Amino acid sequence: MLGLRLLWHSAGVSAPRPSGVVTFLFTDVEGSTRRWEADADGMRIALAAHDDALRSAIEGHGGWLFKHTGDGVCAAFASPRSAVDAAVAAQRALELPVRIGLATGEAQLRDGDYFGAVLNRAARVMAAGHGGQILLIESTASLLSGVELVDLGPRRLRDLPTAVGVFQVRAPGLRVDFPPLRALDVTPGNLRAAVTSFIGRESEVDDVTWALREHRLVTLTGVGGVGKTRLAMEVASRMGDEFPDGVWFFELAAVADPAAVPDAVAAVLGITQQPEKSVADSVAAAQEGRVRLLVIDNCEHLRDAAADLIEAILAQSTTVVVLATSREGLGVVDEQLWAVPPLDVEAGADSAGVTLFVERARSVAQRFSLAGTDDTEAVVDICRRLDGIPLAIELAASRMASMTPNEVRDRLDQRFRLLVGSGRGLARHQTLRQAVAWSYDHLNDAEKTLLERCSVFAGGFDLQSACTVAGFGDVDDYVVLDLLDALVRKSLLVADRSSTRTRFSMLETIRQFAEEQLVARGAAAETSDAHARYFAGREADLFALWDSPRQREAYEWFTLELPNLRTAFRWARGHGDLDVAATIATYATFLGFVIENYEPIAWAEELVEPARAVEHPRLAALCVMASLCWMPGRVEEALRYSDATRLVFDRGPGPVPFGAEGWMGTAYLASGQRARWAEWCRTQIARGRDTHTITWASLVFALVTEGSADEAMASADGLV
Repeated sequence: MLGLRLLWHSAGVSAPRPSGVVTFLFTDVEGSTRRWEADADGMRIALAAHDDALRSAIEGHGGWLFKHTGDGVCAAFASPRSAVDAAVAAQRALELPVRIGLATGEAQLRDGDYFGAVLNRAARVMAAGHGGQILLIESTASLLSGVELVDLGPRRLRDLPTAVGVFQVRAPGLRVDFPPLRALDVTPGNLRAAVTSFIGRESEVDDVTWALREHRLVTLTGVGGVGKTRLAMEVASRMGDEFPDGVWFFELAAVADPAAVPDAVAAVLGITQQPEKSVADSVAAAQEGRVRLLVIDNCEHLRDAAADLIEAILAQSTTVVVLATSREGLGVVDEQLWAVPPLDVEAGADSAGVTLFVERARSVAQRFSLAGTDDTEAVVDICRRLDGIPLAIELAASRMASMTPNEVRDRLDQRFRLLVGSGRGLARHQTLRQAVAWSYDHLNDAEKTLLERCSVFAGGFDLQSACTVAGFGDVDDYVVLDLLDALVRKSLLVADRSSTRTRFSMLETIRQFAEEQLVARGAAAETSDAHARYFAGREADLFALWDSPRQREAYEWFTLELPNLRTAFRWARGHGDLDVAATIATYATFLGFVIENYEPIAWAEELVEPARAVEHPRLAALCVMASLCWMPGRVEEALRYSDATRLVFDRGPGPVPFGAEGWMGTAYLASGQRARWAEWCRTQIARGRDTHTITWASLVFALVTEGSADEAMASADGLV
């Protein structure tokens, strides 16, 4: 590919350079990279003809071609109509598939180039088109007459804060039909599309939307399973266009430690702790000037920590809006509470509750229908007795794979009779818990055991990890797979098949219920031990994966399993299992550091003193990993860990992953002691500990930053 060609100006053009309100014409060759790779010589010839045709069309209609960008051009016109006529003439003459975009607005001419927001709009509308297509936005369309335009409607163009009207130019000799526009409706954020249909609650969506426009913090409250999360996601998805900096979803159900709430939010937003600031303050400071909707889900078990973080964010930014879900209010000043009601069940067979039941039943029994009066009455009765709680209804519907509505209704008679009349809110809570217990009671012993033990996972799990904690001894993986499949079909587990490996998770209400049964059975500690040992035992596999062409998979695994690593580390640390805690802290810090996730560094820091007290074999590795705390801004602490590392190595160090001792010296770089870093790297290389050239590369970098360019060049010889 020729790359970015030099800026050039047309010679001998009589038209003046437009200024003030200007119409800009941007072009680009569609698929140019592929064409260059396939036939570079042919592309050079075609591009020369392309340049001549564009220059002729632009100059012939009074425009000024002021820049080449890659395989396209930028031109300015004083007249919008002239710009359109030039675009039409160019498309008729061009042989390459060229997309053209036009926008009109104020721009400043300085040193032969233009500056202003309108140029970005012209570039973005061009990028949305296809070869042979001419697109323009409403700022140009409103100034035209006698031009046939096709109104494509308001669209979100990449990087533009609001939707703009987009039009396509039609003219004789031009192609008419094109695929859908490109790069449209792209909103920053991480809100995923819902995997289930949204039933009922249209008035609730409207009410919550209105509340968010009036209040900066709205908390959806209600009993577990009433549908707070689903309602929040629906509202957020519909309001996406109102937040140019995106809608961001934070799931706190997998966070067990209140102190980890800011870390969990920072990890999603990609925020690094700033020097002399806490993680919470760093997150809050990063929101200043942002127009975002933050959806913070499942706050009830971390109520105070979530409230503190939200208060800090709202105090720092006047443009961020927060939608939280919790079983009770967070107690934040100016918080607007919005109680999520149950689904409608009073309209009988036409109610939202019955509609939900039928749809979910068909997911496990495709031919299910309310064909008879008896079945209809039974389903209506089930939904009413379950108080319209979506989770309870879905659990009941899941039994349609093997039961009739009448059989389910008969079992509900036995389960809920004692739970009615003790208070409206409490009754709903008991109804939900009874619905979960009812489903649980219909599991066989093996299914119950697996469900209980899988409650120890945070953020989901796969088949391999489930086999480890199942407690079945040496059984075939297919036995556990069959049990997982049964639990998925009974709606007690959710299977995510969006990636190459199926990942299982639980609704939080079910996980809490299963965890209670695990505690009652006296198996909680044993299961948590197995969970922690499993993740410690993954070190060798993860490092082997890292030290291979599939290194990216190691980082993906770390990112996916971070909630489990956090839980396993906390359990091992809290129960004095230094071997397990040190193993997790070491490899989690190693992997996390490379992809700029610095949370595990703090884990290594926690273990330095306990490891020093017993001369633990991983002390050197922990010191090296702890010294990386200069990255989130704790330089002084990093220097202390670096100095401690030197002492440990003088006494005979234990293993450090892949000879990564060179990383320790980066703290010296952060503090300006560059010579010490270089000296440290030379010493470790001389000791023969640099197994993967990490320290060798660190030496080269240290020499460069020290200003020893010649020595750096010599040291780099052979490194690649």
